Amino acid sequence: RRGSPAAGDCGPPPAMTHSRPSSSSSSFPVGSRVTFSCAEGARRIPGLPDTVECLPGDIWSRLPEPCGRSCAAPTRLRFAALAKEDESRNFFPVGITVSYVCRPGYENTSESSPSSTCLHNLTWSQPAELCRSEYSCCPTPQKAALAAPNLHPKMQ
Repeated sequence: RRGSPAAGDCGPPPAMTHSRPSSSSSSFPVGSRVTFSCAEGARRIPGLPDTVECLPGDIWSRLPEPCGRSCAAPTRLRFAALAKEDESRNFFPVGITVSYVCRPGYENTSESSPSSTCLHNLTWSQPAELCRSEYSCCPTPQKAALAAPNLHPKMQ
């Protein structure tokens, strides 16, 4: 028999890089469950299970790493808002890029949209300021009329 503590015992739960088991015991009978929580600096990856079970045959059920390193929520920009599909994410692994759309009142000055990438040190790269205020230089009379409501009600 491999150096297993006892028949019907799984031994210590599998080691994970960013997750720690809820129990530090090294002996688990078949049917035991161990839940993992995230280690310092890691976040829970949405949608993944976080519990292993000691199965007959003294093996732990397979569990993908439930936690990982993630940037905090992306930088809020004055001139642009997060794109809809990135707004609903709550896990940002290193290397993921989020994109922004220009806010109302700002127009995109290039073919590409502003974006930001989660870097290895878990900070966000600086998004390019690709949105320019429509009123920054010389509003055309039509846009100025749209921007300022008519303050003089028509005389009855």
